[in-house]
Amino acid sequence: MPPQSCVLEELEAAYAIIAQVLGQAPQLYDCHLDQALLVLALSIKRARRSPKLRPPRPRRYRDQDLPF
Repeated sequence: MPPQSCVLEELEAAYAIIAQVLGQAPQLYDCHLDQALLVLALSIKRARRSPKLRPPRPRRYRDQDLPF
């Protein structure tokens, strides 16, 4: 089973897909897709600030369970 992605990773993937589509079809810039990029960019910024929405950080050395 693949590891579950976090909200931030999913937002970044959605942004990349929409940006790629707009790059291939510039005539779509007048549609709502360009607004979707703005909404996703703002959501990514908010998710980066939220500890619940970003990926878990690796444990630091001092946080590890040591035998002594």
